[in-house]
Amino acid sequence: MSPALGIASLSLGSFEHHSLPAKLAAAAAAGFDNIELFDNDWFEYRDSYAKAHSLPPSTHEGDATSLIAAGALGELFKSFGLAVSCWQPLRNFEGFVDPEEKAKSRAYAKGILDICPLVGTELLLCCTTSTGAPKTSGELEACVEDLRWLADEAAKYDPPIRIMYEGLSFAAHRRRWQDAWEVVEAVNRPNIGLCLDSFNTLALEWADPYNASGKLSPEVDDKLAANMAELVARVPGDKIFFYQVADGRFMNPPMTLPTDPSIPPIRPWSRGNRLFPLEKELGAYLPVDTFSDAVVKTGYKGPWSLEVFNDSLAEVGEQVPKKHAERGFKGLKLAAEQSYARVNGATAASKL
Repeated sequence: MSPALGIASLSLGSFEHHSLPAKLAAAAAAGFDNIELFDNDWFEYRDSYAKAHSLPPSTHEGDATSLIAAGALGELFKSFGLAVSCWQPLRNFEGFVDPEEKAKSRAYAKGILDICPLVGTELLLCCTTSTGAPKTSGELEACVEDLRWLADEAAKYDPPIRIMYEGLSFAAHRRRWQDAWEVVEAVNRPNIGLCLDSFNTLALEWADPYNASGKLSPEVDDKLAANMAELVARVPGDKIFFYQVADGRFMNPPMTLPTDPSIPPIRPWSRGNRLFPLEKELGAYLPVDTFSDAVVKTGYKGPWSLEVFNDSLAEVGEQVPKKHAERGFKGLKLAAEQSYARVNGATAASKL
């Protein structure tokens, strides 16, 4: 099987230095099928479009200016022959304790839902909140209430918008795929599922950039194998709505822990040192193959998409989107081919 291949717009260059049209051109030339529309790229495009067309500044998502800009952006994607795989991320959405904060969060989410059909996507990524207590609660009941509201609102669109929930490795409450899956199961709506991200799971469960070995412990490979067996056993492939792929750089020397207690230790590594799959020459060392094989074994048949944050994305120059698009497509295509070959080969061998 050859899945559709995509890349997040953020992984083609920072929005401060690289326009969305330039990034779309690079992605299309490299061979990608689809793009994850990242929020900062959307904000930059929306505001630039409004200024260029003498529209009033957007004051909230879903207002007239944002809707006009979203329609124009949808046409831009079509002109490059690219689909919009999803809008991402809906940040810090769930679990607010204060009713006013909850209402504000839901109003923003509703505005994003209004934009999704116009840009051309029926999929919205909601990552677990990084806003901590006491402002938010990670209790199951609180998260389910908010995600069920979101799923039900999304279902009102024609066609219905699907919601995927992702455990963020440095979230305040729910970090593991199991934590996100617990909510998805309890919400119990057909249009809500999981987003799996190789980096978020492996950074949390396997890697340690502050350790000279790069691993959390000598037993981590066995623990990961059990974790992946649990994924295959518990999650049906059709409830995985999206698969994001990224590797991580082995840090030599190890990183120094942040002195600011408000900074989750994983975040500095995550934001500056992700790599595209199979970039061993740049220090890629995570067992992405193990994670990918488990995703395939669930029966997942959706897109594979790159979500890579790296300091190189902030470089200036017209070559940046092109260079990252070419690197990313090469690694992702090979990683997907190899994973399906391993899983299909093992399945065939087991029948002998």
